Amino acid sequence: MEGSFLKRMVIFLFCFLLMFPISAFAHPGELDELGGHFRGSDCVYLLHEPTALAKQAKTKQELVQLIQTYNGNERCKRHLTPERIDLDGHTLGKKEDRSTLRLGRTYPAELVECIDGDTAKFRVNGHVYTTRFLFIDTPESTIQVEPYGKEASRFTCSRLHQGNILLETDGDALFDKYQRLLAWVWVGKRLLQEDLAKAGLVEDFYDYGDYKYEARVRKAYEEAKRTGAGMYGKHAAGEREGAGTETRPQTGEKTAKTVHPPALENKTPLERSGRPVLYTLLGLAAAAALYWLIRRLT
Repeated sequence: MEGSFLKRMVIFLFCFLLMFPISAFAHPGELDELGGHFRGSDCVYLLHEPTALAKQAKTKQELVQLIQTYNGNERCKRHLTPERIDLDGHTLGKKEDRSTLRLGRTYPAELVECIDGDTAKFRVNGHVYTTRFLFIDTPESTIQVEPYGKEASRFTCSRLHQGNILLETDGDALFDKYQRLLAWVWVGKRLLQEDLAKAGLVEDFYDYGDYKYEARVRKAYEEAKRTGAGMYGKHAAGEREGAGTETRPQTGEKTAKTVHPPALENKTPLERSGRPVLYTLLGLAAAAALYWLIRRLT
């Protein structure tokens, strides 16, 4: 009797796993390119942190189309409707008022959040702007940690917490394609980009145009290479493993670091969203184990 009951339970679990993939149990833990994810229990899409891409949608129906393109959860996407989207308090189609900012101007700024070596959030004229520091590229230090990424982040955060910050807009664009403000960052009378370069914490450059202080930053960068500062010291050569130090070639479209770390840039949407491949493999392994147990009991 007991053996018969055990066999029925095993068969039930086996069928349950086949009908309800293991990925449904797992919280994805990662947000897709829109800043959201599907809730595993009921396939409701939760928009936690809307990115610039998500903010392009003015209605839930437009957001559905973006989710179909940029999220890799094929099971949940099949049943997605506007009613199955939870905006998590956010409002679609809301445009930020940027009329107070102009190119070629300097604005007092208050630090809101230090993100990494070349990105921070500032409050300017009552608005909070994610700001990409003009011209420089420091190693990653957020999800993907590159050699000297943490050092660059600590250097930047330490300077910014001193206060007395000014942001100076320059070039031919106020914002990049990820809706980040582009600015030179002054702390007191010191240019932060120049100090980062002199400390050997700038690995590369990017261009959105011709900038006012390019020559100063390049000179500091060359000095760091000459003196072996930061990542350019002999002891750091092995850690860097040949990381690029030359200016990126100019193309038709100016380039900059994306919101997503480089480790995710080359992955498909399926791989970026909730690791469904891993969950599928785990489900298959569990199913195989149950099948083996059923054969042993019968």
